[in-house]
Amino acid sequence: MKKHVSYPQYYDFFEYHGSAQIVRIRKQGKRILRKDWLSFNTVEEALDYFNSGCS
Repeated sequence: MKKHVSYPQYYDFFEYHGSAQIVRIRKQGKRILRKDWLSFNTVEEALDYFNSGCS
C-alpha cells in the first residue's frame, strides 16, 4: 500500500509492504531528499500507524 502527503516544498510518500516497517520517502520534484524506515514491534502496530498516521 502507498499513501502520499503534500506540502508546498515537498511530498511525503509512505509505503507499507506487510512487514513491521514503513518506508517514508520525502521528494521534491523528482529528487529524493530523504528516505526513512519506521520500525515497529509488530505488524499490527505498523498497519495501525499506516492507516491512522499517514494521511
